[in-house]
Amino acid sequence: MATLATLTVGGLVSPTCGIAVADDPGALATGGSGAAGSLFQQNTAQGHKQNNSCGNPGISAGENVLDSGRAETRCATGDLSYSKHSITQGGDAHADGGSAAGTVTQQNTAQKGRQNNNCANPNGSDIVLEGGRADSACTTADASHTKHSSIKGGQAHAEGGSSTGGLVQQNTAQSGRQNNNCANPNGSAVIASDDGRVDNGCAATDVSHTKHSSIKGGQAHAEGGSSAGDTAYQQNTAQSGRQNNNCANPNGSGVVLEGGRADSACTTADASHTKHSSIKGGQAHAEGGSSKGGLVQQNTAQSGRQNNNCANPNSSAVIASDGGRVDSTCEATDVSHTKHSSIKGGQAHAEGGSATGTLVQQNTAQSGRQNNNCANPNNSVIPVTDGRVGTACKTADHSKNAGTVEISDGAKAEGGSSALDLFQQNTAQSGRQNNNCGNPNNLTLTATGSRTQTECVAVDRSTNIGSVYR
Repeated sequence: MATLATLTVGGLVSPTCGIAVADDPGALATGGSGAAGSLFQQNTAQGHKQNNSCGNPGISAGENVLDSGRAETRCATGDLSYSKHSITQGGDAHADGGSAAGTVTQQNTAQKGRQNNNCANPNGSDIVLEGGRADSACTTADASHTKHSSIKGGQAHAEGGSSTGGLVQQNTAQSGRQNNNCANPNGSAVIASDDGRVDNGCAATDVSHTKHSSIKGGQAHAEGGSSAGDTAYQQNTAQSGRQNNNCANPNGSGVVLEGGRADSACTTADASHTKHSSIKGGQAHAEGGSSKGGLVQQNTAQSGRQNNNCANPNSSAVIASDGGRVDSTCEATDVSHTKHSSIKGGQAHAEGGSATGTLVQQNTAQSGRQNNNCANPNNSVIPVTDGRVGTACKTADHSKNAGTVEISDGAKAEGGSSALDLFQQNTAQSGRQNNNCGNPNNLTLTATGSRTQTECVAVDRSTNIGSVYR
């Protein structure tokens, strides 16, 4: 059983100074536990405004079958608010996973800030489409205006549960604004046969205006759980800053297409205007779990703005035969304008877990802006017969900065340990235009009469006048 508590107290207007004060005491989601059997649950805590929890299938009694049908999920979050002479202080968001003596399959998501979007993340569900189509789309757009205001966000903390049996879970903590957690299968099977199609799309767009304001983001901490029995499969993602995008990362899932198509697309675009403002981001810390059996996991920490974590298979099997196609695309574009402002990003720290069995994991820490972590297979098998596998990552910086100070606190990726075989990727990127793309890890890829393609593009055409970067 999962308990979700989200409480927001409206603004109070002072009759003397005209300052609006909004206080958010926080959000808490605590997972239940099972003493005997298996545990299947989703625990989501979202604090602040524009929270969107949409289209997340839970456990079904049987398969969801569509004959020549279509399953469609749409989540849209748009902020057109206007804040002037206001003070907004947010509480913490804390999602705590449960535990069980059997297999644990769960998602624990904590999102703190504004424009949180938690959308279309199947959990322990099977979707079968015979000549049908499954679509998932999440859109987050910020066109807000903030002037002479102070905004302080609380922490986001997602803590995984534990199991004496197998463990399959995703632990996501996002702090800041424009957090997008979308279309991440967890312990689910999506089967599209007879020319079926599976589409996943996440778009985050910032065209906000910030002037003479102070914005401070809290920390994001995602902590993995532990397993005392079978192999543990999990993803631990912490993102702090703005425009955090966590999209289309399979976890312990299978996608089968016969003559079909699987698409994953994450788009992040920053066209914001910031003038005479102070922006300070909190730390992002992703900590891997442990297992006495095998351990397969991804630990990602991203701090700064335009963080994009997209299309990273984790212990997944993707089969596209008879002319099938698998595409993954991540795009991050910065055309923002920053003038006479101070921007300081927190540290990004990704720490791998440990196992007494075989360990397969990815540990990625990215600090700065335009972080792009895209299409990194992890212990995956992708047989493609007469089909196509395409991966593309694009990062473009066309921003303009004048009289601005920008400080990054660094990035640290720390690998885990194992008593047996060890397969892992440890990546730390600090600065701007970080692009981590298309890196197979313990991958078996069979492409018969077909095509495999990986593309990474990073372009910097930014303009900087009288600015300092540290």
